[in-house]
Amino acid sequence: MLYVFHGTDTKTAVEKAHALVASLRAKRPDASYQKVEADDWGGSIVESHLGGQGLFSSKYIVLLDRVTEDADAKEQLPDLIPAMQESTNIFIVLEGKLNAELKRAVEKSAEKAVVSDLKAVDAADKADGFNIFGIAGALASGDAFKAWKMYREAIDSGTAVENILGILFWKAKSITDKKLAKELIVLYHEGHRGRRDLELATERLLLDCAKPRM
Repeated sequence: MLYVFHGTDTKTAVEKAHALVASLRAKRPDASYQKVEADDWGGSIVESHLGGQGLFSSKYIVLLDRVTEDADAKEQLPDLIPAMQESTNIFIVLEGKLNAELKRAVEKSAEKAVVSDLKAVDAADKADGFNIFGIAGALASGDAFKAWKMYREAIDSGTAVENILGILFWKAKSITDKKLAKELIVLYHEGHRGRRDLELATERLLLDCAKPRM
């Protein structure tokens, strides 16, 4: 069985996916749990968990946490979607914005797919929230100092840094800035693992982008 949580609102998608994992593990304490991240990827990881464990019919609960950040996973995952849905084990896929191929596979096969997208804020909505898409726009246009100022305003207004990182990563990919996209991925994972302070590290990254290039 396959559950998919995806969208540009990474914070909400993460919370929903982890809530389901916690619920399933509480209901099935005998099930083995495995979390797979991009650095752990190998197609055989999924294949080896498609069948039951055997002897006492224990099941697996497998969380695939943004594995498509790995190029091989991005290519292989769509073909594995049907098998995960048909499996007696439980697979939970957590991703950001899905590409067209993976989205089609998910819509066709998944037991349940939950989309969590950030709402684009237009001029009429600015009184109710901060337009974090403007940060990405300023950075893409080369005005990193403006992006930093807007970042500080967003953080001070209560916007989650994970949401800002999700939009910056989306913009970096859309303008094919591979170096920035990679830096954002590393930053997110190190923050997620407690190795760096996400808010400060993101601010430092924007300030570094604002420095004059010699």
